[in-house]
Amino acid sequence: MGAEIDFGALLKAIRRARGLTQEQLARELDVTFGTVNGWENRKHQPIRALARRIVSVAADAGVAPGRTSKGTGGRPPRRGRP
Repeated sequence: MGAEIDFGALLKAIRRARGLTQEQLARELDVTFGTVNGWENRKHQPIRALARRIVSVAADAGVAPGRTSKGTGGRPPRRGRP
């Protein structure tokens, strides 16, 4: 199995490192606040061109992309109830 970038965590880390709000980062990426919010909350993933741009912005901010196991949708696996 491959690994995917956890864009939710990456975007939060970029914002923390640069002291930005979701709105400010959205303007910088030329997307809406709702788009950034959806990415951070793992409701959807950025398209390839924006994913590359986010990784570039992260590198400029000194943030390394975290990776998740493919197939979890970027979310940690659920734990069963005992």
